[in-house]
Amino acid sequence: MKTEEKLIRLLIVDEDPHKAEKMTSSLRATGMQVRAEFAEDDEDMAELLANKTFDLVVFSLDLPDFEIARAQQLLDACGEHIGLIALAQSVDTDVITETIGAGARDVVDSASTRHLIQVIEREARAVSDWRRARRLEAQFQESERRCQNLLANSRDAVAYVHEGMHIFANQAYMDRFGNNDLEGTSLIDMVEASQQSELKKFLRDLDNKSENQAQLELQLVQSNGETLAATLEFAPASYDGEPCTQILIRTSEDTSELEEQINYLHQHDLVSGLYNRQYFMEELKKAIIQAIEGVAKYAIIYFDIDNFQKIRDTVGISGCDVMVSDLAQILAENTSERFTLARFGAHSYICLCGLADPQEAETFAAQIPPLVEQHIFEIGNQSISATCSAAVVFIDENSPNNPNEMILRAEKTCEALQARGGNGSTTYVLKAGEITQNEEDGITAGLIKDALNNNRIRGLYQPLVGTKGQPGERYQSSIEITNEDGSLLPREAYQTAAERTGTAKMLDRWKILHAIKKISDTRKSGRSIDFFIPLSADSIKDPGLPKWVEENIDKAKINGQQLVFMLNEADAVSQLKAAKELVSALKLCKCQFAIDEFGTGLNPFQLVKHVGADYVFINRVFMQELAQNEDNQQSIQELTSRAGDMALKTITPGVDDASMLSVLWNLNVDFIQGNFLQPPQKELNYDFSSM
Repeated sequence: MKTEEKLIRLLIVDEDPHKAEKMTSSLRATGMQVRAEFAEDDEDMAELLANKTFDLVVFSLDLPDFEIARAQQLLDACGEHIGLIALAQSVDTDVITETIGAGARDVVDSASTRHLIQVIEREARAVSDWRRARRLEAQFQESERRCQNLLANSRDAVAYVHEGMHIFANQAYMDRFGNNDLEGTSLIDMVEASQQSELKKFLRDLDNKSENQAQLELQLVQSNGETLAATLEFAPASYDGEPCTQILIRTSEDTSELEEQINYLHQHDLVSGLYNRQYFMEELKKAIIQAIEGVAKYAIIYFDIDNFQKIRDTVGISGCDVMVSDLAQILAENTSERFTLARFGAHSYICLCGLADPQEAETFAAQIPPLVEQHIFEIGNQSISATCSAAVVFIDENSPNNPNEMILRAEKTCEALQARGGNGSTTYVLKAGEITQNEEDGITAGLIKDALNNNRIRGLYQPLVGTKGQPGERYQSSIEITNEDGSLLPREAYQTAAERTGTAKMLDRWKILHAIKKISDTRKSGRSIDFFIPLSADSIKDPGLPKWVEENIDKAKINGQQLVFMLNEADAVSQLKAAKELVSALKLCKCQFAIDEFGTGLNPFQLVKHVGADYVFINRVFMQELAQNEDNQQSIQELTSRAGDMALKTITPGVDDASMLSVLWNLNVDFIQGNFLQPPQKELNYDFSSM
């Protein structure tokens, strides 16, 4: 959002209206469109919030009888999403911490107009993005609802399958089989026995197949035992937000030729003959996924006719259609098979390029404007000339996974070129402040990989102490990562980025290897230590992990029982099949398992039965104010009692003070863990005999 393109509705709360007027003038002088209101106390503010809509509130901390906490209460009560910015004559760390804690987005020195302008721009954009996200979420949910209605009433036989099991089938699909309850039914079982192995192989290789290859001729077995010859078309899809495979059944009755014609019209622009915007956006989504995964490199090139409005005024709408068609032909004649070319807007085109060399896209972009300039457009009795501008945006591993954001970059880059006269090409360059979540994650992933390659990761170990005199030593493994300058990379700065970029499983393997090494090394001195190792969702889904662990256990000649792998409860539920397979495979090596953050699900012990855990880490939410909160004590008591009946060992993490420890002694937990006993250390030095 450019601030000059959107009105910012501002409420200034200050005792001096002249200061408010000066602030408004300064903001408008930068090009912002600001509509400001003034309030000097909480009554004024409450009245204005009740009768008008605002984007931001700028609140003076120097008001004598009106605190920012009260201002935040008024904002909460009005029921709107409004950003709160604080102004202070003196700003220090304590003021910033206290004010942000009270609800402010930022604190600005009242004498720093430039800083205030930057903060207002940022927070106005944040509020706008939040509101837009909520609208899009509502629209998405409505679209999902409509899609479900369309599927349910469609004459086409459509189903969704996840890991070979039906999770949805419309009535037409169920009618094909004469069965009105297919949910949870295996697709394999509904195919003639002689073709089941062929279908299994096809499904395994489905990710590598093109759209034209994702079809299979099969004999389907109906509920009455009769067979039906049909073509099954497979396509990636999602259902309830989860990835799955869509199946469309076609029989000999299908009118494929007519559908092919309809499909062509659905994908192409009639004036230019090029692909249309909708088709291009689908292809762009696929390209972005491939680029982020490092499979291929792409670029988009955006072309726009310069001064189109003047040309339209000269030749009219029908004349513009001739120009659009001619320019489309120029583009088509100069593209290769690896380029997807589309008409994007009334006077714009876009090209998706699969790259062997990044310079290829820039060369193509630079080639087109001179060709357009040299071309004479014959429109009726008129001969006119025109120019165009081109913008190149590269798609790589650090690009945002939002196609609209990539298009916006191309459009803005092209607009900037046209503002300088156009008739040329340019390449998008990331500007300061434009870094996206994906790009930030890419940078963080690079830091992690660099730390792995240069041995800047260290293991940390926190003891788990038995409350019932259990013998042995137990530690939970974690890590710390240092930057090149020796500073620590905060865990909150890298953990989520590692999970989003697939580098989390690399860190998991590092922890596993070092736990195995510690077990081997300490065995020489007569110690036997069990290591609890948290696994990310990526590791749960990693089919190669069990074999890798087995090989390293055998190589080190250690007892696999000393490795206890921790699965987060939410991850295990969402990846239940993968979790069960992982546990089953590693149990053969005698490894043990624990469920972390346990006890908040609807039926947590059902998960224990599925994965066969040996330990549970009771969720930290039950540890909050434990000494005073009888409800939390009761919840822990119920969990430990049920776990005891199932021969399941319980662990309570987050024991950070003596009062918690005294309560836990009476709640029948098996092990305790927390900073009160010992924070994570680089050495395995806890004295377990002290308990």
